[in-house]
This record gives sequence, structure tokens and C-alpha cells, in this order.
Amino acid sequence: MQEEFFVPPIDTIGSNLNVNMVSDLKPECSFPSWYPQFRKDSLEATVLCIPNDVLKYLEDDAFFLPIEATKEPPEIGVWADGSPVINEEHSSELQPTFPVFSQKIQDTIDEYGAVFVKSNWSSPSDATWVAPTKTLKCKTLEEVYLLLKSSDRIAKDLNNIRNHANREIPLESCLVLKEWRDINPCTEFRCFVVKNELIAISQRDISQYHSYNESEKYNIRTDIKSLFMEHIKDRFPLNDYSFDVIRYKKEKVKIVDFGSLDESSAEGTLFTYEELLNQINDPPEFRFIGEEIGIQPKPLNHFCIPREINEFFQSNNSSTLLDIIQREVENQRKEQDRSSSNITN
Repeated sequence: MQEEFFVPPIDTIGSNLNVNMVSDLKPECSFPSWYPQFRKDSLEATVLCIPNDVLKYLEDDAFFLPIEATKEPPEIGVWADGSPVINEEHSSELQPTFPVFSQKIQDTIDEYGAVFVKSNWSSPSDATWVAPTKTLKCKTLEEVYLLLKSSDRIAKDLNNIRNHANREIPLESCLVLKEWRDINPCTEFRCFVVKNELIAISQRDISQYHSYNESEKYNIRTDIKSLFMEHIKDRFPLNDYSFDVIRYKKEKVKIVDFGSLDESSAEGTLFTYEELLNQINDPPEFRFIGEEIGIQPKPLNHFCIPREINEFFQSNNSSTLLDIIQREVENQRKEQDRSSSNITN
């Protein structure tokens, strides 16, 4: 009889944290590539193509939000005749504006109430420390742009898409806005497919013991396998890949994302990459935490903000993080202007 659960030792749990869904960013796993075909079996989402001017803004080092995403409009002086005073040298650089694209984002936020943000492959999970809620839940334009502008994972996606520009089928940079849902961690699972067969299912959150997984282990495995056999198998273009799902009730499973099958996709799960390559099980093996002994909390829950920034932020507790960042950038700009002036003189 095959063992249905697995309690890894402490050192295994510790090494499997800090998870990336993707390291090898395959075009087939890009959200806009697979979502249209699997829309009915996935969480609701809106996909927006990112215009070139927005891409340039996201790739620029200057840290300023678009005018439409700031809580207050920029201060503009007025001449004696009532016409506005515009600083042609710095206005566009300090306050970019993307009215059409920003309006599309705002319309989606208004439709969903709140959104989960990601790009073609990745979410800006490395930037949650700058978000007011410390999560990826966005209810304003400011929160969306702040996460996108602060994330190295998003920057990696954009760079990877540029590398596909000369290929036969180039990729297009996209912003994915999913309808926000409060998901119980015990309902999240990562699944592994080898040679077009579902071979393994892992509890997604390995920092906790969920009694639900033990009581529902047979139904969980049955429902996920049914989703795979009826809606994914022979439809997804790769033979070896991983995919994430949520099972929010009996016989109700939704696709969250697709990813490559590599060492990165196995990290943070109860399987090693070597195990996935060397064994095929039918039915698929389902592993979950079977007891609370030896479980460690996720480091990301405790160490979200870089130490230097946290200390700096605490010393400026009367300002928002965005205000502090903008103030520091402006100070650096003024210092550079003074240096340039001294050289000229």
C-alpha cells in the first residue's frame, strides 16, 4: 500500500522555502499563452498588454509613480495671467503619465474590487514589503504601480521577453490582474507532470500542518487527477511541467498557474527534483504534512523588509514609504545638479 503522507525532517523543510514558480521561463508557461485555453478551469483574470512607454518607465531606475496613481496631483505654479508654470526639464521625468493604460487598470480594479498582480510568469512577491498591506492585494493604482516598480521578479520577466523579440513567435509583455480571493493555504497544491502523466501532488504550504489534508487526502487526489485527465492532459503543450491549483470545495478545483519542471519548481514542496524524475506513480502520490512536530515557520513571514530600509523608515515614521523614496531620489538629483553646476563653473 502506497504511503499517502510524508513528514519531512526539519532540515528538508528549511531548504524548501523561498519558492519561485519559475526559473526557466518557458513561453508555454507565460500566462497569456495558456490562459485563453484554460480560462473556464482557472481563476478569473484580466490580461492587459503593456505599452512601450510603460515598459520604458518600469525599466527606468527613477522611482516616481505616474500622475494618475498618486494621491495628490503635482504642485504647479501659476503665472500672473493664470497660465500654469511647467518645468519642461523635469516635469515629464518626475511625473510620467499613462492615462489610457492606467484607466484600464482602474476599470479592472473597479470591476473586481481588489486584484492580485503578476506579469507573464511571476508575481511581485519580492516587493510585498513596500505594499501597505504587505500582501499582493491591490485596491488602488498606487499599489499596483508600486509593486511593479519595486520587484526584481517583474524586471526579470520583462528582460526575458526582450530576449524573445527576435524569435519566430515573439512574446508580448503583459500585466495580469486576477480577481482577488482570500485563499485558505490548506487548499493550495502543486502538481507535477512527467511524460504527460500526473505523477505527484504536494501540499503547497509546507510551514503548517493542516488536518483538512489528512481527512480529505483521497478526495483531494481524486479531484485533482480528474481535473488533469479531463481538462489538462494532451491540451497543455509541454510533456514535463508543473501546475498549481486550489481545491476550494469537493469536486471544485481551479488552475492557478503553470510552470516548468525543474529544481526550482520542486523547491518548497515535499518532493525533490530527483524523485520526480525517477519515479512514476499511478495513482499520483500525494504528500502532505502529517503532524505538527518539527514544522518551521516560513522565513519570509518574518524577514520581509530589508534591514537598512526598515531602520530608515522607522526614523521617518511621519511619512509614507513612497514619500521617503521620492524625497531621497529628489535629494540625489539636486546633489547631482549642484555637482554638474560646479564642474561647469
